[in-house]
Amino acid sequence: MDNVLELGQITNEIVNGWAEKYEKRAKYHYCKKCGSRIKQTTCYVSIHFKEFKECAGPGRVVHINYPYCPKCDGKIDYAQACYHVWAFQREVIVIDTVPILLNPGKGE
Repeated sequence: MDNVLELGQITNEIVNGWAEKYEKRAKYHYCKKCGSRIKQTTCYVSIHFKEFKECAGPGRVVHINYPYCPKCDGKIDYAQACYHVWAFQREVIVIDTVPILLNPGKGE
């Protein structure tokens, strides 16, 4: 059985905040809490419309990296989340500004 992390609804601020838990030393990132080298897995993000009370949308799913500490967070095979936009809004999940999220959609 897969170890799936349910992140719920995410925002750009939440995604940008992921990098605050880690620090870069040399060419790798390490957990600020325990010092372990972080890993990354795929986060499947379902795009939903803000106009609806419940989570509903066009069925589009984007893949972004989710960094995690194997010691603090345990084993995570993949993560799931949703991201809410207005139906005709041209907003994207901002991941280019987060230095820890490299190669969107590819695990380490």
